[in-house]
Amino acid sequence: MGEKRRHDSDSGSGSGSESDTGKGKQAATEDYSDSDSLKSNEIVDVDFDFFDFQPADFHSLKPMLAASFGDDSDMFNLSELADMILYQNAIGSTVKVDGESDPYAFMSVLGMKQHKDREAIRQVREYLLKKAGRQRDQLGKLLDASNVGLLFNERVVNMPPQIVVPMLRMLMEETQRAVDAHEPFDFEYFVLLCPMYREVAADDSDTEEPPGKPGQEGLDAHGRVEDEFIEEFAHLKFDFKFSKLKRVADARNTFADTGLLPSRRCLVIHRSQISPIIARLESVLE
Repeated sequence: MGEKRRHDSDSGSGSGSESDTGKGKQAATEDYSDSDSLKSNEIVDVDFDFFDFQPADFHSLKPMLAASFGDDSDMFNLSELADMILYQNAIGSTVKVDGESDPYAFMSVLGMKQHKDREAIRQVREYLLKKAGRQRDQLGKLLDASNVGLLFNERVVNMPPQIVVPMLRMLMEETQRAVDAHEPFDFEYFVLLCPMYREVAADDSDTEEPPGKPGQEGLDAHGRVEDEFIEEFAHLKFDFKFSKLKRVADARNTFADTGLLPSRRCLVIHRSQISPIIARLESVLE
């Protein structure tokens, strides 16, 4: 598990990496159950293959990029982010179901210093600094002084978290090959936005909570299982609500006084922690 297939139309790399130049096929087969299968105790076998990015992935990447920013997604130039990811097509991976052309998951990283003049990266930088609250100065100094990679890890519902380990491992191998080829992928830190759900009063639609301060109403829950373990290795982290919250917290049942409100947690991870993260995820996910 953890090698890429070539698309039949693959002809080269946009970033100088060797990852799409003819590795052998190795299918990533995972067993998982959807809600109907759970009821009947049936297991659905699905073959997942890893691929480099292709131009045709653009329209699938945009909604997954939108998911990274949640209700605030219209504050960012998602088309530009997708174009940048596709241009460096051999950095990162998509995951596709056998026989289908649309990606169901992807992982990639964009250099915030390398692309500092691009509108989308400026928007992300300004947004994070605004949301960082009391961590603003620390985050600002880190973004100014270090080569920081904006890490994307997105997948559709029901894609198993086990795909994260090979995708992260391949991404690190690909960035290292790019560094060896004197390309600007020598990241000291990685920034990752993690979906969170906060337990609040069911009718709470207040968006004015001080950024960077976790809510006091109830427990926080991670939207992706792997983020709980990645967080253990974070150099810096802060929570924030969306600026354009488009919903109130939904009560979980008729008799509940609380609901779950979506938010985000920003993790800043030093590169020295990537190998321990991979080992940790292997131990809990595989």
